Amino acid sequence: MARRGQSAPDDRQSLWLIVTGFVTGVGIWGTHFVSMLAYEAPVPVEYGLFGTVGSLLLAIFVTSCGWTYAVRMPQAYGAPLGGAVVGAGIATMHFMGIDAMNVGANIVWNAPLVLASIGAGVLFAALSATLLVRVRSLAGLAGAGALLVLGVVSLHFTAMSAMQLVPSVPGVLYDAAVSSKLLAVTVALAVVFVISVGLAAAALDVILGARRKAEAQRLQALADATFEGIAVVREGLVREVNEPLCDMLSLRRADLLDMPVSKLALDAAAMSALADIDDTRPVTCCLRGRNGGGLTVQVRARKIDFSGETSDVLVFRDVSAEERVRARMTHLAHHDTLTGLPNRLRFREALDDAIELAWQNDTMVAVVIFDLDRFKEVNDVHGHATGDALLKTVAERMLDTLPDKAIPARLSGDEFAVLLPDVSGHDEVLGAAQRVVDHIGVPVVIDQLTLNISASGGATVFPLDGEDPDRLMNQADLALYHAKGQGRNQVRGFDPQLGRMLQERRLLEADLAMAIEDELLELHFQPQVRLGDGAIVGYEALVRWNDEKRGYVSPAEFVQIAEETGQILKMGEWVMRAACREAVNWPESRRVSVNVSPAQFRRGNLVLSVQQALRASGLEPGRLVVEITEGVLIDDEDRALQVMRALKDLGVRLAIDDFGTGYSSLAYLRTFPFDKIKIDRSFITGIEDDREAQIIVQATIDLARALGISVVVEGVETFGELAALGCQPDLVLQGFLVSRPVSRGHVPGFDSFSAEQRQAIADQVNGGSGDLLRDRG
Repeated sequence: MARRGQSAPDDRQSLWLIVTGFVTGVGIWGTHFVSMLAYEAPVPVEYGLFGTVGSLLLAIFVTSCGWTYAVRMPQAYGAPLGGAVVGAGIATMHFMGIDAMNVGANIVWNAPLVLASIGAGVLFAALSATLLVRVRSLAGLAGAGALLVLGVVSLHFTAMSAMQLVPSVPGVLYDAAVSSKLLAVTVALAVVFVISVGLAAAALDVILGARRKAEAQRLQALADATFEGIAVVREGLVREVNEPLCDMLSLRRADLLDMPVSKLALDAAAMSALADIDDTRPVTCCLRGRNGGGLTVQVRARKIDFSGETSDVLVFRDVSAEERVRARMTHLAHHDTLTGLPNRLRFREALDDAIELAWQNDTMVAVVIFDLDRFKEVNDVHGHATGDALLKTVAERMLDTLPDKAIPARLSGDEFAVLLPDVSGHDEVLGAAQRVVDHIGVPVVIDQLTLNISASGGATVFPLDGEDPDRLMNQADLALYHAKGQGRNQVRGFDPQLGRMLQERRLLEADLAMAIEDELLELHFQPQVRLGDGAIVGYEALVRWNDEKRGYVSPAEFVQIAEETGQILKMGEWVMRAACREAVNWPESRRVSVNVSPAQFRRGNLVLSVQQALRASGLEPGRLVVEITEGVLIDDEDRALQVMRALKDLGVRLAIDDFGTGYSSLAYLRTFPFDKIKIDRSFITGIEDDREAQIIVQATIDLARALGISVVVEGVETFGELAALGCQPDLVLQGFLVSRPVSRGHVPGFDSFSAEQRQAIADQVNGGSGDLLRDRG
């Protein structure tokens, strides 16, 4: 019984200890009186009812206290001291039972034997309790039972040996005396009953305990098998947890049991959330782990009956990874991945908030948009990796230069924006923007490469220049456009007159898109003439736009707009088709040259476009010359070589345009399958007075001859420039000196480089006599 009390849960331990005391007291009492009934006294012996019953109750009470103390006291002396109390109860019950005897004799005690009996009972009971508590095996249980029996028997018989009855005159027996037979039967039945009940209770408890243990293990296994952490909380304390919660918090189960649930909270907000949680909705809060770090969890609560008491079961789901992903997604949605600056969406939200605050506080807000000058050249020449590194450096320099209250952002590409709240006026804004431009303009070193860069900026101020956020952004963009048009590397504020320019540009973009869609553009053709005999060898197709509202629109204007808006792809395809349709009607000796924009080369399907134009027009592929600028080659050499080989497979001839203005032209002549190079007009203008230009041009011509590549000299406009080229009959000229571009209707009439033109040029070069094509060497 004591072992059951020792292993029982807290809520049933007290009941088992009471049962243990009851069984012990009844067993000792029964042992005593059955033994006394076997005692053959020389005189009649009867027992007083009240003393007999009193000894039973006293035995039950004292032994209950002793077992409780032995089982529940955690100290080392708890078990022996509790056992000693049980032994004292045995002795007390024995001598109180003897006192309840009614005998016709005097009792004489042997003091040493009395003390020995008491000592033996106390000693064996103390040893029994110690063995029971400390040795949790069947051997310990059997040994403890044997010691307790030994203590009871040794105390009883030693005490009986210490007692001597001296007969005296018989007295009157008490009326309340109990006969020996009745007492024997009563004691026997009581002991049998108590032992039977005790054994039945123990057996039942073992069975139920095994079931409870199995059920608890099953429930614990189910709880441990979940992915969520579970804690049972009652009166603010953690009563039970599962393994996932321990793993989640990096704590042991023993660390969590009986811990206030509030100690799991990382901060005051989490503490409040755990205190106010109910079963209607989950809450999200941060818990504290062993290392003090935060763990974001979603918590649900529900009321349950746990061990007979109403408790709260809290279910914790670790959402730290989800929170990190959500935070990352939110960051990516509002920030630029390259520079880490806010993106256009976040900048617009900040602008809306700043304007609303400015309305409330009667303050001003500025918007400044920056753009790197000629950033495309950095990407084309040095690659996108260098361009990305440059953008990061620019973002860092902006952060270093701007005031703390400023909000910088990267809108797209090389376009940045800055929000300046609570400014005093245009002067403060322009001053801050100019400092940014100056700092950006400091040379940048990237991988041992020094880049000289610059930036331009445009600024506008709320509410001086406008009140609508979209309008402010457009105004800043227009001011930036104006700064670039004024020479770059500077900052300009918004001018209301620029609004009309912006409107005109938007209209021009719309009209250009319509003109391309309706094929309202025109092709003009500039002749290319062989210098030796004046024969026309081909024409370069040049796109022109004569708008019905604006009249003639410069190609430098509308071609740039087409590139910026992406309309260059559709326009380039139309030029290719129209040029092939026109050239098929020319003499077979004449070719048509079509310039291909970088956008067509990179993003359009150039090979398919050329193939379709040739098939639709019937033009021989060898009569089509595709002119390519160096920027196309620098951007992606592998793809460029692949496309150019595909064009060569079609039979198309290839020319490199604006030769000499790039960075790696000589290497391109060796790598790419060019049939023709065109020397840029920048080398020809004023060549008669520029000895270095003459040397460069002649070296280029000689190199091309050695490689078997023909040469076209662009931009020849004066007799002096022509004379500086010397006697080189195989050169092909293109420029105003030969002819301006002519419309498609005038191409058939332009048959050759006329004799009159040849003679006029000869007179100009040779002083009125001799052959123009003499060797000037």
